Amino acid sequence: MGIYAISNMVLVGTGIIFPGWVGVGAIFLTSFFMSLMFPTTFALSIKGLGPNTKLGGSLLVMAIVGGAIFTPIMGLISQTTGSMALAMIVPFVGYAYMVYYSYSGYRMKGEPVFENNKVNFLN
Repeated sequence: MGIYAISNMVLVGTGIIFPGWVGVGAIFLTSFFMSLMFPTTFALSIKGLGPNTKLGGSLLVMAIVGGAIFTPIMGLISQTTGSMALAMIVPFVGYAYMVYYSYSGYRMKGEPVFENNKVNFLN
């Protein structure tokens, strides 16, 4: 998922730098990478919830408010600056967070991390 998030950052960055048909094509390609990101995020988010998995899963589904919050922010940036390309900084930041979440943000405190055949525990 981290590689897909990085790919989306590159594509959105391309859309910001090259507005026009190149940018439209790059933004269009982000849909491919997003198709895997939500199911993976969902699975990582409910991991380890035990008997609270059903409740956690339902709360996670109800918490999907990105379209309700970030779209108006993008509209405000677009109207203020006169550039829809510049408004794409909002999803760029979202993908940057997904890179963090993919590599370390989903781990719970005290969960073992396997690196170089050694077990390290997060503090």
